[in-house]
Amino acid sequence: MNKIIKACDKVVSLILIVLVGFLAAGVMTTVVLRYFFGLSFSSLEEFLTMAFIFTTLFGSAISIRERQHIAISYFADKFIARTEKGRKIAVILVDLSILFVCLIMLIYSVRWIGQVGHLKSQNSHLPMSVYYIFMPITFAITIFYLVVDILGLYMPIDEPDSGYSTDDKLPEDEE
Repeated sequence: MNKIIKACDKVVSLILIVLVGFLAAGVMTTVVLRYFFGLSFSSLEEFLTMAFIFTTLFGSAISIRERQHIAISYFADKFIARTEKGRKIAVILVDLSILFVCLIMLIYSVRWIGQVGHLKSQNSHLPMSVYYIFMPITFAITIFYLVVDILGLYMPIDEPDSGYSTDDKLPEDEE
């Protein structure tokens, strides 16, 4: 199971690296073209906007895996998480609430794609389903990571290779 989780981590991380690289190069290109040559490409702007949205969707999935998401768990922490068993219950309650929202979004995004996915984009002339398909995909990945998080409370699952959780610490602080 750990191999599947690590493979999924690597795929999502690679997708995010490519998207951020595309965003950086694309924004620099559009700025140079617009301000130095007076050119603007609406299709490129559309792709950049969609890439930004995709980074948010994939980033929210990986943030669940790396436990870097914002969890509004005030009441769970205050009243439940005073013991180890209470902490597990609090984690499960927060994860289940996120899971519920993700399931609703997954179901409705598939319905939404079925209804309006055939429409063409005005700029790129691609079917909108090409863009919209990332909604159910990323919610399915998020659901997978939520299940992994819950299972990790009761069975050994390797920790994620998170890149940003220790960025604010100096090497001598980690010793």
